Amino acid sequence: MADATEIALRRAERVSALGSVVTALENLATMRSFDDGELLSWRVARTRFGWMTGKRSRALDTAFGKRGMGVLFGLRALSGTSLVVGRGGEAARRTASTYLAGSSYALRARSPYGSDGAEVMLGLTQVALALAAWFPGDDRARKACLWFIAGQSSLSYSVAGMAKLASPVWRDGTALRDLFRTKLFGHPAVFAYLRDKPALSRALGWATIAGETLFPLVLIAPKPIVRTVLAAGAGFHVANASVMGLNRFVWSFLSTYPAIDFCARALRGAEDGAR
Repeated sequence: MADATEIALRRAERVSALGSVVTALENLATMRSFDDGELLSWRVARTRFGWMTGKRSRALDTAFGKRGMGVLFGLRALSGTSLVVGRGGEAARRTASTYLAGSSYALRARSPYGSDGAEVMLGLTQVALALAAWFPGDDRARKACLWFIAGQSSLSYSVAGMAKLASPVWRDGTALRDLFRTKLFGHPAVFAYLRDKPALSRALGWATIAGETLFPLVLIAPKPIVRTVLAAGAGFHVANASVMGLNRFVWSFLSTYPAIDFCARALRGAEDGAR
């Protein structure tokens, strides 16, 4: 029977892998953007750094050209699917986890444009999960990986909240309202609803600020509050995906929730033991 550490790692692994599968399939469906002359053309992207040219250029052209990227995304989809399904031995799991972790950084080196916090969070989570897979018999190392994921996620939320707190347009609600009339993240119906409701916009802005800034307290909260906060966080990301198209944040941050729950349980257990 799997212990609590293994259960938390498996859950985090499956959610993060599902996110990788979804993203890989999205990229495979839009491979035309990697054609020469398009937005993600390698002929343009490789001019960013000197190490991408010269003697290494032939190998990089093969790996990061359109065909190479198709292979990379295809393998990410297959690796992620194998982890979601959960079949195969430890060697297969370790290989798939390592590939997802390594290829996530290869993707950012190849195409940093449009990268966001979701991709960074997913990459860090998958690195930690890959390291845990390489130390199946070391319980301390595996727990350390879960603590890293939980700490990184909590820090990300809190920093985002503090950045909003420092912004007057977030404090008065206009940032949230006006976000919905942008071309990239906008939603005309939501903007029309909030346009003449400054009090509601301000309340939603402050709810976002408070929820993100205080999120790390979930690690020391009682069990019912932990479940409520994580459910609210999941709802927050799903709502953002539905309204703003930020679907990557759903998988990236929800994949950290099993680690957060594990660490909160560990802290409650330590506190109960001290009593």
